[in-house]
Amino acid sequence: MKTNLLVLLGLFLTAPLFAQNTREIITIRYLTKTLIRMGEPGIAKRLSEDYYTHKTVNFKFIKSADGNAETGPGLTGKNYITLSDNMLMAADLDKLLKERPYGQNSNLIGDAMTVVHEYVHMDQTVPMNYPRWEDPAWQKTDKTLNKWVKKIEAEYNALRKSPESKEKTAKLTELMDIIKKLQSEAVSVRNSIESNVKNKSLSPNQRWLVDDSDKRLKAMVESQKKYVDVGKMIPESPSAKKDKGYWELVGEQEFSKLAPGDNNYHLSAANGTIKARWGLNRDVFDISATYTAPPKKIYPSDKIPMQISVSVSNSGDEYSANGDFAFFFDNPDIEPGFVASPISLLDDKGVAGYIRFSHKAGIPITPAASMQLTLDGSKLPTGTKGKRIALLAALFNGRSAGYKYVYEWRDSW
Repeated sequence: MKTNLLVLLGLFLTAPLFAQNTREIITIRYLTKTLIRMGEPGIAKRLSEDYYTHKTVNFKFIKSADGNAETGPGLTGKNYITLSDNMLMAADLDKLLKERPYGQNSNLIGDAMTVVHEYVHMDQTVPMNYPRWEDPAWQKTDKTLNKWVKKIEAEYNALRKSPESKEKTAKLTELMDIIKKLQSEAVSVRNSIESNVKNKSLSPNQRWLVDDSDKRLKAMVESQKKYVDVGKMIPESPSAKKDKGYWELVGEQEFSKLAPGDNNYHLSAANGTIKARWGLNRDVFDISATYTAPPKKIYPSDKIPMQISVSVSNSGDEYSANGDFAFFFDNPDIEPGFVASPISLLDDKGVAGYIRFSHKAGIPITPAASMQLTLDGSKLPTGTKGKRIALLAALFNGRSAGYKYVYEWRDSW
């Protein structure tokens, strides 16, 4: 089944592109991918064909303050779907969405649901804003939301039972992103139903599934709160009972800000992944650093396996540039790009977690593109109550980006 969906996606993403606006093409691509992700390959295929081949889907400014799309007959008499040009923000956020398609800045789940709703109107005769036309459209929206919630619920429950791994962390992050977006969509659907009943666009006293959708979503969120936080899924140390105290994670901070006008650089930082890009003329220096997200608690007797990795993509050879990625403990006020009293994580040969790389063909990543390290709790200072330290993941390519974890000492009794 997975192969069929990928083939299907490939078929309708290879349609001729020369006549369409690039922002629209990127947005259609994201919408079709989202529909497939949510189990709607048929609607995804139809959207692609209607945009590329039949030209019955377009993007324009929507005057209605509470609408994200309009469907109705054109000059030829057949129905057309007009999607709000606000959806084209997906193209503007292309880099962010490639990294995290359903993250904080994404509207893809809601926009995909709008497509589902509008295709009900697409198959109606002269659709209008009255119950005859809106009842089936909103019933479809409500049932589709419930179907999507149950699909994600099944994926989440199965994943929770699987062994801990980096892949599980990434998948859980994606699922929680989708769950949050579905929660927002449930609020939107409920509010729309209530307002449309009040303005007599919808028939009153219909049966809706949005309460069930809401209940399932809240249960998943509560379940996740009881679980170890996403990205911090190393089980609590078995040494907890014999250590007099431990370091507990109390704060996180990302560093990716650039000075105004620093247009040759792009930085992004998130828990477990830091990216940096430098470009000038035809030269591009693209780096992605990943690492095992640290545990919520660190005991002095802990020896926790950690991994750091760097991948580099280069093009052009007019300019030279170098960079590095480091993973170390230091004072709590230290930011990426600086050191005071660093304590390195080491591999089994005693080599510090520090990777160097270059924007030049033939120069290898040193000492390796990936390192297996150990977070050794005994190497950290013996804490006193309230004392803090920081674990930093720092990436440099001419500018510094990074992620900081602040730990505070807790006494076990």
